[in-house]
Amino acid sequence: MKSEEGHSALTPRVIVTLYLCVGMLWLGAQAGVLGYFDVSLNRQSLRWQIGLFIVWLLATALIALWFMQRKARADQRGRETAQELELVVRHAPAGMARVHVGGAEIVWANAKLAGWLGCSVESLRGQDFRVLVPVNDQDDVALQLQRLLDGSTDYFQVLRQCVNAGTGKVTPVLCTTSRVAASGVDGPVALVCVLQDLSEMVSARNAMMRSETMLRLALEGSGNGVWEWDALEQRLNFSTGMSALLRYQGQDLAREFDFHQRLHPEDAAGARAQAEQALEQGSMLVLTARLLCFDGLYRWFRARGQAYKDESGRLIRISGLLSDQTASREADERSRLASTVVDNTIEGVVVTDAHSRILSVNHAFTKLLGFSEAEMLGKTPRMFKSGRHDKAFYDAMWASMHATGHWQGEIWNRRKNGEVFPERMSLSAVKDANDKVTHYVCMFTDISAEKAREQQLEFLAHRDTLTGLPNRSQFTRMLGEAVELSQSTNRRMAVLLFNIDRFKDVNDSYGHSIGDEVLRHVSVQMQGALRHGDIIGRLAGDEICVVAQSICGRDSAVDVAERLMAAAGQPWTTPDGLSVVVSVSAGICLYPDHALTADDLLQGAHAAVYGAKARGSNAWCFFHENMTQAARERLALEARLRRALELGHMRLYYQPQIDLATGRVVGAEALLRWLDPEEGLISPARFIPVAENSGVIGPLGLWVLGEACRQGQQWRAAGLPDLAIAVNVSLHQFLLTDIAGATAEALNKSGFPASLLELEITESALAEKPEEALAVLNRLRELGLRLAIDDFGTGYSSLAHLKRFPLDLLKIDQGFIRDIPHSADDMTISSSVIALGHAMGLKVLAEGVETQEQLSFLQQKGCDYFQGYFCSRPLPAEDFTRLLEKTREGQPLVAVATAG
Repeated sequence: MKSEEGHSALTPRVIVTLYLCVGMLWLGAQAGVLGYFDVSLNRQSLRWQIGLFIVWLLATALIALWFMQRKARADQRGRETAQELELVVRHAPAGMARVHVGGAEIVWANAKLAGWLGCSVESLRGQDFRVLVPVNDQDDVALQLQRLLDGSTDYFQVLRQCVNAGTGKVTPVLCTTSRVAASGVDGPVALVCVLQDLSEMVSARNAMMRSETMLRLALEGSGNGVWEWDALEQRLNFSTGMSALLRYQGQDLAREFDFHQRLHPEDAAGARAQAEQALEQGSMLVLTARLLCFDGLYRWFRARGQAYKDESGRLIRISGLLSDQTASREADERSRLASTVVDNTIEGVVVTDAHSRILSVNHAFTKLLGFSEAEMLGKTPRMFKSGRHDKAFYDAMWASMHATGHWQGEIWNRRKNGEVFPERMSLSAVKDANDKVTHYVCMFTDISAEKAREQQLEFLAHRDTLTGLPNRSQFTRMLGEAVELSQSTNRRMAVLLFNIDRFKDVNDSYGHSIGDEVLRHVSVQMQGALRHGDIIGRLAGDEICVVAQSICGRDSAVDVAERLMAAAGQPWTTPDGLSVVVSVSAGICLYPDHALTADDLLQGAHAAVYGAKARGSNAWCFFHENMTQAARERLALEARLRRALELGHMRLYYQPQIDLATGRVVGAEALLRWLDPEEGLISPARFIPVAENSGVIGPLGLWVLGEACRQGQQWRAAGLPDLAIAVNVSLHQFLLTDIAGATAEALNKSGFPASLLELEITESALAEKPEEALAVLNRLRELGLRLAIDDFGTGYSSLAHLKRFPLDLLKIDQGFIRDIPHSADDMTISSSVIALGHAMGLKVLAEGVETQEQLSFLQQKGCDYFQGYFCSRPLPAEDFTRLLEKTREGQPLVAVATAG
């Protein structure tokens, strides 16, 4: 400011006065010099001198004026610049202050700094410089200030927060203190503090830190790892999440990880090719491959990355993400497998939305119903309704769905061609995390063939396949109902049993096919001659039985018998052109004259028919008291049977059971024999009925069970191959004794494994009381036994119940095997039984196989096992032991054909 005042004193007036003074001095000086040297000037010379002086004076005056104007303009520009500078400083976005060098007090500050501190500019003047630096940094600032003053540094910086005294607002700033030097002056003339607002920088840094934190949390939460390949330093850098992904437990993953070495051999070539292509094209790198993790297991990973290059095209780095795809790959594989299974299953599958609109169907659906997938999409399953079910059926189905989320049962639906067919259907609801139904899945199987088999087997269970008449079990049930009706109505009735005379001669002379034709012809003729309400059935062989209800007496019974005998004796011609005439004999037993129960009526009729045959052909005979001799013989036989059991006269014979696939012995059926010291072997057909009717069957069955287990364990102890021992269980033993407890005791006592013991229960035993039978079978199953149904097809059983029983084996009665291959009906029945058994998950064994033709037929139909005379008769234990020793090394007992 002093230099500006000095320059401003040289005004034009001052300059002119100075020039006049200088001129006068110059003229005086010139006159003095001339006088001293005594030089006189003429007028001309004087004028020249004066003129020269004037020229000089004007010239120098003009030059001085030019410099003065230039100086004035420079001063004007300086003042304008100073004003502009002051304006800029005053309104600068940074806080600024000038500090006195000597006292370190603030000389001047701008409004911005005052605003941050919440005070006026005037109040800052004279304050100590240290108000601008943090209290904690006072000592350090004093040191830095000393270094600044002595020239060791040109500036120093400190961070601080300016707090507004009025509002409390905090402004973070960077305070830079520098010295101001002047030319020719030793040391600084002033200190300048510039405070830069860091609010936006701090906010940006905080935002960046939040973003980094959020990104790190997102990466950690997603399970992804971050990787970077530094091409310049040839080094891999990994995020912390990579260690968890690669199951790494060490400290330096980047040093120990070699991407190429850890690639699965099957994925290595493809992965390298993809990486090279991405680098060449500068495109995004996306590859999926298996990597060997540090726990020794291969896992699927997906790597995504981007290459970065400089201006010259040189690769700088590649960075990206790595994610574990193992779970998703496995889920995709399971989904693909499930989709493949669903599409290739034989069951129809329908998926609908929550409103029952069809979303997808599988191939089996289109095949079973005849609709294409395009025809089904968006439709509802209501279009398949058959009309066979009422509203209550569907209400119950949906009530189950809403209560349990599942329904399973049988339903009839309609194909595209209008055909109605039965299905076994399973309907399930699919729910989301909020337990809300999102989809329904329906699976169904066409059970038309199964229903046909059931109907056929239901027919077989009730009807004789040869004649179509009710079979023995059905006829016995109907006879029992007729007896109850007669008792309730106090009416008389007659049971008439017919035998075809010399029927054995017909079979022997003309063959079984003609014998079957005779039976069919006689049954048809007799059916045509029946009165309304009478009952007819075939019991066995050539035994045809009739119940004549509501008869008046003996004469009425004779009229019925003679009418039926006449009808059966009508001449006829076989399809082969053979003329045949047969006759029948009849035994008649009256209710209530001769017997009061169904069993007694049948026994009486049997006894009477023997009396009729004794009279010759085409005869009839009433039951009479003399025929009770048979009953007395049965009582004597019962007493002898009890003694035989006590004296140890009972024996078990064993018939081998053969695996049809290998010809090897896999089991043996234990068959009871009575070795009487006087009569020798007594047939089971003679004493078993007596035992069942007298109650001896109970202790007799216990002995058989214990002896079979003892013998089986003895064979095992001798080192012979393990084989299953099958033991027959009678109806009385099965339902009226603790068969499960007795079996457990026999197994414990003998040590024989339960898994090798098979109990055979007759079909009639299961049909008698199905619920009780199911409970007993479940108790036996808990012991670990095998369970078989014996003589299948000869009893009266419900397939609905049969499917519930926990069975392992189904045995075809020998009556269906005996006439194979001559009887087409028996072949059909046997084939159906085999198919049914396998459909129920059971093994099938055929009894009574006696010929190679029968064996070949059974093997062709897929039967699992057989037994019969073709292999071996039932043998005593000693002989059966020798048979087992011959096959000890697994040699087949029977040569069977193998599939080519």
